[in-house]
Amino acid sequence: MRLRPLLAPAALCLALAAAGCSSDDSAEQSAEKSADSPAATAAESPADSTAAASPSADASEPSEPDTDTDTQEVATDQVAFDVPASWVTVDAAEAFSGDDATEDPVVQDLAARLGVTPEQAVQTFAQMDLIVTSDGERDAGVLTNLNVVHFPGALPTESAARAELRQIGATVTSIEAVETGAGDALRVAYTLEAGGGQVRSQALAVDVDGQLVTITVTAGTETTSDELTDLVVDSLTAA
Repeated sequence: MRLRPLLAPAALCLALAAAGCSSDDSAEQSAEKSADSPAATAAESPADSTAAASPSADASEPSEPDTDTDTQEVATDQVAFDVPASWVTVDAAEAFSGDDATEDPVVQDLAARLGVTPEQAVQTFAQMDLIVTSDGERDAGVLTNLNVVHFPGALPTESAARAELRQIGATVTSIEAVETGAGDALRVAYTLEAGGGQVRSQALAVDVDGQLVTITVTAGTETTSDELTDLVVDSLTAA
C-alpha cells in the first residue's frame, strides 16, 4: 500500500500515453479545435500570453522543449517547479470537482488535447493535483504531459518501486535517489507499451513533510523525458 502514490500516476500516464499516441484524423482535428478554443486560453498560466498551437503536422518528428529559457512556475499545495512557458496548466482539484465537471470548458479542452471524452478525463484525473500538457506539439506522436499527485506516506525503496511498476507492465530503465530543493526524492525512468507504440515516462517521488508527492512526466522520446524531468528536479521546491 505504501507504493500507491507511485503506482497511481504511472497507471494514469499509461492512459495519457495511449491517447497521445493516437494518430487518426479525429484525434488530430480534436487537438486542433482545442488549440483555438477559449478554454485553451482559460487553462493557461498568466505567464503564458501565447495561444495554444495546433499539433505538428508530422507526428513522427519529436519536439524537444526549450528548457533553458521561457519557463513558468507551477505549484500545488506541496511543491512548486518549472515547466515550459507555453504549456497549458489545469488545476485538477478545481476542474474535476463537482457533478457538472464534464461541462467545464477547461475539462473539455484537456480531453480534446488528449483525444478522450470529458467523461474519460474526469474518471482518469479526479485524483490528480495538477495536470500540465504541451501546447499541442507532439513528441514522436505523443502529446507530452506531466501530472502531480500526493498521498500521506514515505519514499518507497528502489526494489519496491521496481516491483510496483512491473505490475502495470512497465520496464524500468533507471532508478536513483536524488536531492531536490523540496527534499530527498526517488527518480524512476521506465517505458510503457501504449497506443501501438512505446512511451517514455519518469516518476519523481519526493517526501514533503510526510506527504509523498509524485510528479510523472510522459513523452515519446527519452531525450524529451530526460530534459523535462531534469527541469523539474533542478527547480523543485517545497511550496
